[in-house]
Amino acid sequence: MLLQKTHKFFSFSKLFKLVLGMAFVLQLIVITYNHFSGYHELKDFNEFLLRVIRGIIYSMVAGFAIAYPDLLVIQFLNKHFQWDRSVIKRAVLQFFLMLVIALVVSSLLTLFANWVSPYRQGLRNVLFNNMLIYSVVNAFFMSILEAWTYLEESVSEKRKAEKLQEDLIEEAANKAIYKAQILVEEEKNRSAQMLIEQEKQLNESLALEIKKREQISIQLKESREQLQSILSNLPGAAYRCFLDQSYSMKYISEKIFDISGYHASDLIGDDNHCFDSIIHPEDMDFYRNNIHKAASLKNHYEFEYRIIHKDGNIVWVSENGKWIYSKEDKTECLDGIIIDITRRKEAEILAAESELNYKEMMEFLPQPIFELDINGNILFMNKSGYDYFGISKPDDSQTKLSALDLMVEEDVPKVVSVIKNSNQPVNTNPNEYTVKRPGGKRSPVLIYGTPKIRHKKVVGRRGIIVDISERKKYELNLLKAKEELEHINNTLEQSIAKRTKELTEANTQLLKAQKENLQSQFEVLKQQVNPHFLFNSLNVLTSLIKIDPDLAESFTERLSKVYRYVLENKEKDLVSLITELEFLNSYLFLLEIRFMNKIIVKTNIDKSFYDYLILPIAIQLIIENAIKHNAFSKNQPLVIEIFVDKELRLNIVNNLNVRETKTGSTGVGLENITRRYALVSDQKPEFTKTNKQFIAKIPLLKVDYEQKENS
Repeated sequence: MLLQKTHKFFSFSKLFKLVLGMAFVLQLIVITYNHFSGYHELKDFNEFLLRVIRGIIYSMVAGFAIAYPDLLVIQFLNKHFQWDRSVIKRAVLQFFLMLVIALVVSSLLTLFANWVSPYRQGLRNVLFNNMLIYSVVNAFFMSILEAWTYLEESVSEKRKAEKLQEDLIEEAANKAIYKAQILVEEEKNRSAQMLIEQEKQLNESLALEIKKREQISIQLKESREQLQSILSNLPGAAYRCFLDQSYSMKYISEKIFDISGYHASDLIGDDNHCFDSIIHPEDMDFYRNNIHKAASLKNHYEFEYRIIHKDGNIVWVSENGKWIYSKEDKTECLDGIIIDITRRKEAEILAAESELNYKEMMEFLPQPIFELDINGNILFMNKSGYDYFGISKPDDSQTKLSALDLMVEEDVPKVVSVIKNSNQPVNTNPNEYTVKRPGGKRSPVLIYGTPKIRHKKVVGRRGIIVDISERKKYELNLLKAKEELEHINNTLEQSIAKRTKELTEANTQLLKAQKENLQSQFEVLKQQVNPHFLFNSLNVLTSLIKIDPDLAESFTERLSKVYRYVLENKEKDLVSLITELEFLNSYLFLLEIRFMNKIIVKTNIDKSFYDYLILPIAIQLIIENAIKHNAFSKNQPLVIEIFVDKELRLNIVNNLNVRETKTGSTGVGLENITRRYALVSDQKPEFTKTNKQFIAKIPLLKVDYEQKENS
């Protein structure tokens, strides 16, 4: 009986269409939101289809379960609480009944659905979400039902008014007879018109109310999505906590799980896992002091401290926040954000260790190393530098020594010009100067330098100093021998017989001087190679310290081995091939870091050749020669092959892609290798250049040959 009365008031077909449409739209919205928010992601189309069908069935059941009570409520309110007389009472009562219906229906359906198939998200979360959704949906649903009801009533009233107007026209035809009755009917017509206007205004108000509610619902949804997006994209965990002994959390975002291993729910309302329980015990007093200091000064606070991760590891965090005060200027709570800075802290520690290793290595080097600012003031110099110039390191870091004071007066303009014209990122071409030494002594030096670039601007210069006093002395001796020989040749015709013996002795001395000069050139060449190689390596090391401290430490170890090998073998004429290859491995590691896969070196040497002898640093000189004269890249790398042929010669072969340079090659390095072999063997190295390759063939000498030479 009750359903029949209801369907007379509102037909079942309209109700079915309305419930079906609402169920379909609601499921599309809910399923889409759950999938893309990560609340309940869909695995495939079958799961989506199952969710839609099951959701529409549940929503249809829920829709009818809500619709019939809503219609009964609307009938009851229309009968006892008209909008034109009891607006406030009707609105309050309607809102309360709507909310009760939504909560009861959502609770019953959710419990039944969980009994059929338990939810993966947990009954409490699903029940809360369904209550919230059903409350919003029922508000919208009841508004539509009421609007539709009023629309039906207004149409019915309009039909009655049209029928009444027809009756009035009919009555007007016989106004002589029914004049008094016409007056009454006209009054009724005016009343009907007023009623229609009222119904029209009521419909317009209802439409506006429905539109406002839709806008409020959309704004509420957008606000929640924006807040969730902001919190998920923050670099740390946002929080609000109470000012109690344990700093109990009122709210904290789920980002805290990535930082501490604890979910937000673990730190809210759990006495065993209050936030202060995960702060490192050694930092607890520091944490409290900073918080209360900011409260006393009414300032923001920002500081760093440690917490203990759930897995027991130490995590460095940075906390930034402020106090929230009430209208009575009393502290209520704290708002802030906690950011994980563990990786930054570890990088700072590794960078400090790498910088210490870098400085220790600088102190180990025998050559003076320096860094200058753009005005020529000394920013850094190693111990060898201070000892070489006989000066003391300033105790005050603010006290600056000028490099210009260490140069002779005539070289100062040249130094100033080099510093101010440093506009190229790399420039290792040496310049020759004369410097002041202790006791008024002057020494010639070669200075290898390169500009310091910061933010694409030259801020100074760094470099290495090589003393060439010995080389100058050998050059002077050679010049004197040459002058003496020329003098002998000029007087040779007049005293051939008398001077034959003297000429023979002079030639012997000249040959000896040439041999000494050749050895001197080798020493000078080694001094030039070493600074070039060291200087380029230091530039690479400076970059690695900032980018990859671990790799910088390995680079420093290999550089030390290479430089130690050069120092230990600089006095030797020959070394074993295995010794040279071990040095080559460290040297190739440095090249790999320096050129990053642009150079490929393939070594194929049998162990039976390891005891044969070779010139020290010869392989490095040939590889450096290939690097100097060829252009290469990752797409077209420089390929170098090293192997021993049947004639017991070490072959070093590289592909050719000749680099265009403004100045041609002097060939000093390869010529020096040839002359050095002439000092120890009658075998000669061969250097051949084809259209595609450069081939260097270095003789391998037997061990007994070195023993014979030494004897």
